[in-house]
Amino acid sequence: MMSFFRQLFGSEVSHVDWETVKQSEKVYPESSITLLLLTLPNGLKGTGWVDKAYRKYKFKEFCPYYVSISVDFHDQVAEENPDLDMGEMEDFFSDELQKICICHMISRQVSEVGMEIDCYVEADESVEQILRKLSLAENRLVSFTYQIDFDPKWKKVRYLFNV
Repeated sequence: MMSFFRQLFGSEVSHVDWETVKQSEKVYPESSITLLLLTLPNGLKGTGWVDKAYRKYKFKEFCPYYVSISVDFHDQVAEENPDLDMGEMEDFFSDELQKICICHMISRQVSEVGMEIDCYVEADESVEQILRKLSLAENRLVSFTYQIDFDPKWKKVRYLFNV
């Protein structure tokens, strides 16, 4: 009978001490970056990447908040920083979020207006507070919008792991 339930529901999830995992090298998997060549809706070509190491990441449930960041390359702030590249912007967001919680950068893709960053974090309120503060800062690095959704099974990025 027990093997029937195991087949039906998968193997039992063992108890994990997240605080111990956070202090270990297991908290971030070894990267497996896949570069993407994209065709945007307007017909232009663009690039991106996805870290496929997260496809089978064991600790998704501990970072259940999906954060989507949309950076605008066409406003006054962007025009004042013409030498800023996408890697620097990505590092900026990653560094700021990792100061307050575990942040997993899943992908970065060019869009018609700038770029999109997908990540998962363990905390939503502190992340929302820092993103709001950064987006409203007079001397902000870039202009951006963001959205935070509860997605403990990481369904919003599942399609990226199959490209």
